[in-house]
Amino acid sequence: MKVLHYNCPAGICGDMHLGAMIDLGVDPKALVDELNKLGLEGWEINFHKDQRKGISGTRCDVNYKDEHHHRTFADIRDIIESSSLDSAVKDDAIQVFRVLAEAEGAVHGKPADKIHFHEVGAVDSILDIVGAAVCWNLLGVEKISASTIELGSGTVQCAHGKMPVPAPATAKLVAEFPVSLGGTAKEATTPTGAALLAGKGCVFGEALNGRSVANGIGIGQRDDPSVANVLYVTMLETDTDSDSGNEQIIELATNLDDMTPEHIAFLAELIMEAGALDVWQTPATFKKGRMGCVLTVLADPGKRKELTALIFKHSTTLGIRWREWNRNSLNRESREVKTPLGTVSEKIATLKGGTTRSKVEFDDLAKLARENNLSLAEIETLIRNQDVDS
Repeated sequence: MKVLHYNCPAGICGDMHLGAMIDLGVDPKALVDELNKLGLEGWEINFHKDQRKGISGTRCDVNYKDEHHHRTFADIRDIIESSSLDSAVKDDAIQVFRVLAEAEGAVHGKPADKIHFHEVGAVDSILDIVGAAVCWNLLGVEKISASTIELGSGTVQCAHGKMPVPAPATAKLVAEFPVSLGGTAKEATTPTGAALLAGKGCVFGEALNGRSVANGIGIGQRDDPSVANVLYVTMLETDTDSDSGNEQIIELATNLDDMTPEHIAFLAELIMEAGALDVWQTPATFKKGRMGCVLTVLADPGKRKELTALIFKHSTTLGIRWREWNRNSLNRESREVKTPLGTVSEKIATLKGGTTRSKVEFDDLAKLARENNLSLAEIETLIRNQDVDS
């Protein structure tokens, strides 16, 4: 597993992050080629070596024509989804924008889709966030972790006027992150920087064991008198000789005794659509002999706030408990398989030594069974016994 670790003694922002990615080893031309797929015009990105307090790294300068677009989250999502970017890049970029829109929405009391991004809706911020997703994909990043995040202090001028540091959206995004304040009299972590960590499901305080394969340093625009304005990143390869990867997940659980089965099933669908790893119901008898269920959710740690808010919104519960687990899971991938009966999606798990086990998605089996007027058992037998081309 490739784990990208962030050390943020001077905070994190979008352009400093891109500089660190290039310093780590991303090909600048490959990054620009991918960003061109967005179809945005009037911009360019330049990378060059620079120093802050004797620390050498790569600085990123984004130049673009002045514009007055106040794009909504829905606008930006449409730009990304209509591009020819890799699906993994689209997913990561949209998730970063989603958590940012939800944070802004919480500040302004509006739904995420209705939030008009100002600074973050500008071309440079779109390039920062989509560029980060491109870099993660090019580097093969499977997980990110970070140390304490410096937020800074003082005030910052933004579209809504002068704001205290951290800006309200930043404060929402870093809730429950380990942070420090006062390391500099300026804004150290921007909403974009905080959203990159929150949207990618950054974990904190987890012991990391692996081989350090690359290091990079991103240089910030400001030459700060208080701190070397740089972002440090380290790529680790972990569990290279193991059957499975070790990862940290969270479990959310709540007792429900006053909701209909239909409403609970709808909630479970929403939870999976929001990116949970799994969700299930366990029948239970509660106080006063009431029948109900325990709704349980497994998810990446970075999803906890989003899923908690979703459960509160769509259920009658008054409380949600959670805990952290360490989990070993087999390395998995999905592929499309063409058969004479039609195309199916197959999930493949790889064990140590290259041994694999596979399983066709049930929904695809059911679809073929209906279309061919055969039983599930007959479809499984036909697929198992025939040669297929992936």
